[in-house]
Order: sequence, then C-alpha cells, then structure tokens
Amino acid sequence: MRYKSEDIDLLLSELSIEKVVGEFITLKRAGANYKGLCPFHQDNSPSFVVSPSKNICKCFVCGAGGNPITFYSEYKKISFGEAVEELASKYGISIGKVLSHRKNEENNVFYEIMEEAHKFYKEEIFKYGAFEALEYLSKRKIDSKLITDNQIGYAPNDWSSLYDYLILKGFSKENILKLGLAKESENGVYDSFRNRVIFPIYSISNKVIGFGGRTLEDRKDIPKYINSSENPIFTKGKNLYGFTDRGANIRKKNYSILMEGYMDVLSAHSYGFDVALAPLGTALTEAQATLLKNYTNNVIIAFDMDEAGQRATERAIMMLKKAGFNIRVLQFKDAKDPDEYLKKYGKEAFLKVVKESLEAFEFLYNRYSAEYELDNYMSKQNFINRFKEFFHCVEAELEKTLYIEKLSKTLEIDVTILSDILIKNNKKIYHNYESNKVKSNENESRNFEVERATLALVLTEPDYYVFFREKNFKTKLIRKVFYFMSQFENISSLARDEFLKLILGQKILEEDEEKQLIGIYSASITDFINKLILQKELQNIFESWFRLELKEEMKHRKSFMQHIELKKIEDQLKYIENFEDLDRLYKNFVKMSLMN
Repeated sequence: MRYKSEDIDLLLSELSIEKVVGEFITLKRAGANYKGLCPFHQDNSPSFVVSPSKNICKCFVCGAGGNPITFYSEYKKISFGEAVEELASKYGISIGKVLSHRKNEENNVFYEIMEEAHKFYKEEIFKYGAFEALEYLSKRKIDSKLITDNQIGYAPNDWSSLYDYLILKGFSKENILKLGLAKESENGVYDSFRNRVIFPIYSISNKVIGFGGRTLEDRKDIPKYINSSENPIFTKGKNLYGFTDRGANIRKKNYSILMEGYMDVLSAHSYGFDVALAPLGTALTEAQATLLKNYTNNVIIAFDMDEAGQRATERAIMMLKKAGFNIRVLQFKDAKDPDEYLKKYGKEAFLKVVKESLEAFEFLYNRYSAEYELDNYMSKQNFINRFKEFFHCVEAELEKTLYIEKLSKTLEIDVTILSDILIKNNKKIYHNYESNKVKSNENESRNFEVERATLALVLTEPDYYVFFREKNFKTKLIRKVFYFMSQFENISSLARDEFLKLILGQKILEEDEEKQLIGIYSASITDFINKLILQKELQNIFESWFRLELKEEMKHRKSFMQHIELKKIEDQLKYIENFEDLDRLYKNFVKMSLMN
C-alpha cells in the first residue's frame, strides 16, 4: 500500500505528535516538550520525549520513536501504509494512494462535478431570476463584492436545472446522485437545492466538497438551512465552514473564532476576522475539534446569545477543553449574534468585545450561578455539582488547581472539600469502543420496544417531541429521526405524512431503516386512533423511560441514603394516576440525580 510523497508530507503537517502519542501514553509538560514513560521498553522513569516544534518523539534509553506515522505504526504493530490509512481516516485528512488510480480518478470526477455545480450556482446569482436572493443578501448587508469574494451562489426555484446542466456537461446521473446534488423520486430526478442562497464548503486543500443552502421561502415545513448530504468527498462532522488558504491565517494568528452560521462567518471575514469558522449546522464534533487542533490551541467561541446558543457554547467548551484548547467566550449586548453585532457597531466595537471575552470557566460560573441561590446550602451544593463534567474534561493538574482555588474564594468553601468533590471523587469513566459495541447492541435490543413506541407516538403527535428530545436513544434509526426533528424550529406545525415525506426525501436513512420507519408509521395510524389513547400512551411511554432511568441510577448509586431516596421514588411511582403528577415526580428525580 503506497501513497504519494506529497500526501505523506500533508498528513505529517496536519498531525500533532503530542496528540498522536498522548492517545496511548500519559504525557507531562517539560519546558517546550513533553515527557512520559516509554511504551517500547520497561520504563520506570520518564525517558520518552515528545517535541511539538519538531513533530517527533524519541526514547533516550531504547532509541524508539520517530514522526507521528512511524510511532503509530510501531505502537500498533502495523505496517507504515496501514498507519497512514488509519491516521488519515482518524483525523479526517484526505490523502491519495499511488496504486488506487481508479479511486483517485473517481474522486477527481467528484471534484470536477462540484466545481461545475459551484460555477452554475455562481452564474445564477446575478441573473434576473435571483432577484429575491439578492434582495435577501442586501438586507443582510452582503453586497455584490462580498458575494463575488465569497463565491456565494443561488439555486433556482426549478425542478432540475442543476441536474440538467450537469448532464449536458457530460457527467453521469449516478455520480450526480452520489454527491447528493440531485435526488430521485417517482416523478423523476430533482435538484436537492432549490430556491436557496448557496454557500460553498471547502476542504482544507481549497476544493469545493459540498454546499450549504439558505431557503428563501417563509414556510415552517422547510428547514431554514440544509447542507449537502454526506458523500465520497464530504463528511459534515469532519469539516468546518470558513477555512481559507488551508488554515494558514489561523496558524499565523494562532487563534480561531468559532461561530454558529454561514452569515456570521461571512460578516467576520468581511470585517477582517479571517480566522472565523463554523460547524456545519451541527453541534461541534470531536472530529472538528481535532481538525482545528492542527492549526491552533486557542479558540474564542462566539455563538448566538439566545438560550440555544448558550447551551451550544457550554457543550462546545466541554468538547474543546477535552481536546486541550485554551477557550474564551464572547458575550454580546444588544445583538443576537456576531453578524448583527458587527453590522450594528463595527470592527472596533467587536475588537473590544474580544478583549473583554470571558475565560471558559468564568463563563460557566456566570451561567450556573444565575440558576442557583448561592446563599442556600442545598442550592450551593447543586451549583458545585454542575462543574463535575467540566473538571472531567480538564487534563492539566495546575489548571484544575487554579479553578478550585477560584471556586474556594468565591464560595468560601475549603479547597480540600472542593477538590474531593470535583477531582478526587469525580472519576472519569474511560470507554473501550470495541467492548462497548457488544453492550450497545444488547441495549438496542432490550430498549427497542420503548424507543419504537416513542417514535410512533411522536410521529402521530409532534407536540410530544419535547418530552423525549433529550433521551439517550440507543437505536441508530431513532437517533437519526430525532436529530432531523431537532432541525425544525416548530416541529408541531408538521403534519405526520409531511414529516415522513421530508425525512425519506433527505436520504439520510439506509434502506432497512426506511422500511422500519414506514412500518412504525403505518402501525401508529392504527395504534393511536384518538386523542384519549394518545394521552394515555404518552403517560405509559414516559413512565417506561422514567423506570429505565431510575434503574440505571440505582445501579450507580453512591450512598445508602441515595438508595433510600431512589426507593421512595420507585414506590411513589406505583401510585401515580395522571401525567402531571408523573412529570412532577420525574423532575424531582432529575434534581436529586444532579445533586448526587
């Protein structure tokens, strides 16, 4: 298995030696380098040195080491070629095999199709039919220069204009469908993007690999934003919107600003903040954090100021802190997002906000303290417990100590007590993917009936979605459907048959999953024939979830008193008659779980 030398160089330039080595051995900072116990011989004192500046590692006793690829190859006892393939896949870095001519040729065709599609969209934006798109962009203060500079396009409100254009250019129907640029129905092939402003998504090597589309229609049943479906050259969770010049600007300035949407990033770039990036319509993923880590250790989060944006900020902090980032958070006043703030107040005001940004811990402290009365003992205890996940994600002991000392001063609680709660007795649970895969399959089988009933209920009555959206679904099909539902601002506005058509049209389900969904949908029509049955079933299914979570909590109880409290809840559950009482008891259970 051989690879192009330039692709090996690319892979090495993107890989971080401390990240690759740190996955397998514990490293501690030693000046500009890191040190740890050598994994290649019986080592009692740290003799294995990792140099980030040189991107190499070496044991000064047995001589083992090398670059990220050779280390990975030796540690895993696999060939160099296998190491290249695994690392490229693991960190989402596209490389080409010398001997895979067919695959390279196929990918080249995909890139050509994407470039041609992009050309089509760019030409359409300045045609008469794109008046509505230009009007929308003008309202967002995006002029013709910015449109051209950022290569924004427009997908016409036609059935298959892009598809017809690409066919005339000589590309095959099969490849166009593979890229998700068009879809096939019983009425023929139709364009995936119609009547949308188009934003190109680039790979780190500056090739167009997908598109984001903002609808121009004011309809609740149509998602405001959609992205290209995943295809041979595009994986949504492994890419970020806004990369320019292969991230050279981020490397040079050594920081990045994470924003929520396309318009935020475009505004930031137009005002000179060319380090702005955005996840592609999803919560920040581990793969996206890994990609960003190859360019900088410093991130400023500038998500929306509404509650959803602040929750997303909290989740992103955990993800980024786990990856070892230094994190700050922007807080805007009198603006809902960076786009609005920049256009209202300009570059200098935005720079002032950046300078006044909060360190991640400070942001969380402010956010959590707003939820609790800190002069109340029990409330203060719950407040401290909120930081448990954050401390799970912090690796550096010094950093943990500094945070503990801050909490100690502000809460007037002894450092030792806080350290016991948040560090000593706050053990991180490590997961082994391969062994968990079997357990996951067993759980899917055991819980499938409850999950299936939940989906059937929500398909019938979308209003009930809010009761189950936070559940930890084990079944892949149901996870996909609930994620799709989360993309709609008002899910209850959709009729059941409209929703089914929408999700089947997205082609995000595999063939057997589509059959399962249709089967669940068909059964729900006969199972839930009136409102009374629906309300009763809501209570039954909600109670089933409650019992599952209660059982799980019992397994992980930490004290005899907690066991007693859980048994009380279990006994009370037997005598619940209506949904309001059930919901009240469940909320008490959740509060008690958070306290412990």
